[in-house]
Amino acid sequence: MIGLVVALVLGGSAFAVYKIDPFNLTGGGPAAAQAIPADALFYMGVDLDPAADQKVKAVQFLNHFPAFKNETNIGDPDSDIRKDIFEEALAQTGCDLSYDDDVEPWLGNKFALAGMPGEGDEPTGVFSLEVTDQNAAEDGLKKLAECAGEEYGVAFTGDYALVAETQDEADSYVDDVDSGSLADDGDFKADMDSIGDIGFASLWVDIDEAVKLFAPPEMQSGDLDFLLENYQRAAATVRFESDSVEIAASVFGENEPVDAGDNKIVDLPESTAFAVSLAGGEERITQTYDSLVEAAKNAGVDVEGQIADFEAETGLVLPEDLGTVLGDNIMMALDSEGLTADAISSEDPTQVNVGVRFTNDPDELNAIYDKVVGLIQQESGTEEMPVSKKDLDDGMVLASNDDYADKLSEDGGLGDSDAFTSVIEDAQGKEFVLYFNFDSIEPQIVEAMQQDGENQEAIENVTPIEAFGITSDTEGDYAISTLRMSVND
Repeated sequence: MIGLVVALVLGGSAFAVYKIDPFNLTGGGPAAAQAIPADALFYMGVDLDPAADQKVKAVQFLNHFPAFKNETNIGDPDSDIRKDIFEEALAQTGCDLSYDDDVEPWLGNKFALAGMPGEGDEPTGVFSLEVTDQNAAEDGLKKLAECAGEEYGVAFTGDYALVAETQDEADSYVDDVDSGSLADDGDFKADMDSIGDIGFASLWVDIDEAVKLFAPPEMQSGDLDFLLENYQRAAATVRFESDSVEIAASVFGENEPVDAGDNKIVDLPESTAFAVSLAGGEERITQTYDSLVEAAKNAGVDVEGQIADFEAETGLVLPEDLGTVLGDNIMMALDSEGLTADAISSEDPTQVNVGVRFTNDPDELNAIYDKVVGLIQQESGTEEMPVSKKDLDDGMVLASNDDYADKLSEDGGLGDSDAFTSVIEDAQGKEFVLYFNFDSIEPQIVEAMQQDGENQEAIENVTPIEAFGITSDTEGDYAISTLRMSVND
């Protein structure tokens, strides 16, 4: 690699993401892609000056955490994030350079790293740096190179400097960009559009090429055929609201939509601490089962023999019975009420309120339930069952105790609660939803941290968290996922 120049310039950009993102969430805008050749294998971009409202929201969000305020000089959106970054980076190198004199006069706000096809199987890297003054940038980069004791190539295209291993490579990349940049590529633009507004940073990757570059050789001989045959490209970004941060990601490929109907997670009790819900699971497993089996066979697994043994031992039939269990909706929930340290450590499972709600034909579900109960009784030699069961008109509930089985059987107001809506949007329309209400069990978490010897600073940086949410759905040829964390105002 190019060494210290990279560490100070793009390495400084990576440090920027850490400074504005202490939880190591990656993100940024694709603006610097206009200076990256269209045949890039992967792209990572950072924009330290995105839309003004995004910058304000990022600082407002991060100021909820004492570590951010204590470890940075970025007190408000007007702060020069680059100065804080580069002064610390330069101080660690021992170079006799200053940010004000040697960097600030030419450095822009947008940076990118891209992997390019190299000789044989080895890729090569190129760095795209926004500059405000080409002459000053050339002088500044030369000083950085001299400090590093290394040589590298620099060439300019538009408002960007391209830094490469050699001058020939840098010049070649500029010629390639003039013929067509990554930002002009139709697939790249469609992938970025699929994840919506771009925040401080972005990521894009050609999955097939990434596997060739990074997967162990033993995994490239069939183990990943299913992945490569079904998925081609992936994109992601990070964006902020004043009270939340979100990672949005998409994967382009053979993504078939399912009729998920209404995801019933919104009907869980408002006291739910953790829940995961899958809608349209029966249709999804019907679509994918044959290809999953084929993928396992291609990987050398005797999957058909294993399935036959499983069916003979259990009396269950695949994939039909699995589809019945998944049904129109299946969700697991853990309630915050009664979730104490004593209840968790108790050997009595009824002390914790946890259960599963199935939505499908009750008769079909009961037929599977009876088979499973028979197997458990045969294995354990007892007639007692460790769960409470409640039949519903549209399915079944299995829970750790009768009271919670009753509670899960009734529609609650989770979908309208503030904590839920802070991290989940349009839950009913999503195929997959995961939700964790951190606030609801914060006292137990803090108590556990104290018992583990965590210091007060760590606890103070955890308590601002309100909730986490993950959703996944299919839109056209894209599988779209989001992960959001909210904080208390």
